[in-house]
Amino acid sequence: MTMLIMMRFWTAWILSIFVFLSSASADEENPVNKWIQDHVKGSVRYRNFSHFGRHKHEKMVRQEGILRLDVEQTFQERWRLFLTPQWKVDSANYTAGGFQDFRDTYQRDSYFYVREGHLKYRGDDFDLTVGKQFFTWGTAEGYNPTDNLNPRNYLDIPQREKMGIFSFSAGYYPTDASLSFVLIPLFTPSRLPLRHSRWTATSSLGERPEALGSGTEIGTIQQRELPGKRLDKMQVGFRAKKSISGWDFSLSYFDGFDTLPVIREDTNTNTATPRFNRMRIVGGDFSTTSGKLEYHGEWAVRLYEAGRATSILPFVFGGNYTWDEDQVNWLWLDQIIWTLEYSKDITLHKRDNPDYRESSIFTRPFQNAILSRLALKVDENNEFHLSGNYNIHRHRTEHHHNNSYLQPKIIHKFSDAWKIEGGVELFWGAQNSFWGKWKKNDRSFLFLTYLF
Repeated sequence: MTMLIMMRFWTAWILSIFVFLSSASADEENPVNKWIQDHVKGSVRYRNFSHFGRHKHEKMVRQEGILRLDVEQTFQERWRLFLTPQWKVDSANYTAGGFQDFRDTYQRDSYFYVREGHLKYRGDDFDLTVGKQFFTWGTAEGYNPTDNLNPRNYLDIPQREKMGIFSFSAGYYPTDASLSFVLIPLFTPSRLPLRHSRWTATSSLGERPEALGSGTEIGTIQQRELPGKRLDKMQVGFRAKKSISGWDFSLSYFDGFDTLPVIREDTNTNTATPRFNRMRIVGGDFSTTSGKLEYHGEWAVRLYEAGRATSILPFVFGGNYTWDEDQVNWLWLDQIIWTLEYSKDITLHKRDNPDYRESSIFTRPFQNAILSRLALKVDENNEFHLSGNYNIHRHRTEHHHNNSYLQPKIIHKFSDAWKIEGGVELFWGAQNSFWGKWKKNDRSFLFLTYLF
């Protein structure tokens, strides 16, 4: 009943904002309304997920509503303030609490929080930024081994949206090159699936949760050990990028914490404690084009300090090819884009500490995998996408099986403001495989978006 009341309250509040913005656009003479028109954009989104199979702890249908504003203001040409407040409600208890804490460490999404917010100073060939930011490193499309600064929201595994982090960043942009520096003073963990939700992975030994979060109320599972707020717990990242004769190269370094925990078990007290390993990552990537073919590669050496975390070398190679209208008009299409990538990781050093085990949720997702996406553009308003991943295991054992994921979807634009997306998500594999542990979660989805 409380949840229903909260959903009605926030829905009414979101609608009132929507009505206010709509009325503001009607009166262009008012200075306040004019400022809103020039500096505020946003979206209202409804999302529906309908599962084909039942789950003992969740309903078959989950609904979600999101209102997001983008507020931008420039001062004296060189200063830019950007804020993205967001309001969110859902029907599966994935949201709780009125506001998020500063480090964004809650187990659930909040009804209201600032998704992104920063102040930037832009010079002639450099910029400085402070605030809650998003970073995107790497050139691959399906999986980026070098992209480790931002945690992710895994409450709904296939969505796995990035989370903003409070940070300081600086960029220097000489000719055909760039240098980036990022300082993250406070650690923010990834948001893991709720315990007993349909996205909680289980091990082959039974119903032991693998993806553990805070859970002092659950038996022997202790509260997470987050890195402290000390100078030696800060995280830093560097990236240098250079363009040479049509090739883009970059080298990167990250010294920080894995946003997914390992589990420390104490047999004497029969307790398990999630904690976060420090890691150092040296990576690189490249990309170039040859006619209508774009190809790229990316790799990263991930070295861990302690705990049962295996040091690995993941890499991705692939590309995409574009067929334009003059080649595909006989199919009544405007364009076809096909992306194909191969991903693998190599074990560099395995730590056999019996007191630790890996959380496994996305620790090594694509150890030997093919990732692909086919985008068919019918016209400006209609598209069909087919995305998938196939994980290959040459030697099948009790814990290793071929598994896969497939997502066909259709996108239709009613206008510049209204868009609808619909499709299905399908999982295959044995219970112990990466995608197979969610094979009972096959579902359809429907997204309706209004932009203003």
